[in-house]
Amino acid sequence: MAEGMSEMQVLFQEKQNTGTAWTRNEKFDKDGYLVVKDLWDPEELYHPLPDMKGQLNYWDKNPEHFHHTEVEMQVEGSLARYWHPQYRTIHTGVRKKLEKEIGRKLYNTYYYDRYYFPGQALTKHADRDACEISVSIHISTNLPDDEKDWPFKIKTPDTYTDKKKSSVLVPGEERSLVLNAGDGLLYKGCERPHWRDPMPGTPIGKKSKKLFGKKQQQEQYYHQIFFHYVLQDGQRAQCAWDRSR
Repeated sequence: MAEGMSEMQVLFQEKQNTGTAWTRNEKFDKDGYLVVKDLWDPEELYHPLPDMKGQLNYWDKNPEHFHHTEVEMQVEGSLARYWHPQYRTIHTGVRKKLEKEIGRKLYNTYYYDRYYFPGQALTKHADRDACEISVSIHISTNLPDDEKDWPFKIKTPDTYTDKKKSSVLVPGEERSLVLNAGDGLLYKGCERPHWRDPMPGTPIGKKSKKLFGKKQQQEQYYHQIFFHYVLQDGQRAQCAWDRSR
């Protein structure tokens, strides 16, 4: 995760990092991402919409033990939960599946899940070193059918004129990828710029409010989780277990 990157910073990090996390999956290395269908059971990932927003940091296995910050720094107005106990063992389970996909061994670094709400966007950015190999898994949404396919966007690698990356020969492409619940988007977080345009839907305020004796519809949301890893024999292996509990 990286907050508030300028376009110039994104371009610099992309150029500097492209090609630094090679694997044994040719398609993954070519595009910088890979859609993994049915990566994890969405019912096991599901969690009801919490009645708060901001950032929650959990410090042990008790789901009642967390520190709450009212403002989520990367996507203001969303809810991000770092190291929620529900996903501790899943972090490792997903890692084992991804190792088979890319043919390389990984170390866990950290994870968090986020609830987005209508109108919120994820600005274009590239991630820090602890996100060398990352996956975003779609968990659930209550958006209507004509709005629920909210794409994750990512830029494929540029082709350079030489090994020194002196200039771009063929620019990369911007891809728009829709995930079903349980699908994962595996990507090279430090190399590939990625983002989300504003989430569709209509803000309606807090859930379960009564208006003239009628209960309002639950607030619309989109729930997904990021699991982050580094290659065991890669140049970012020192980030293993970053912030983990």
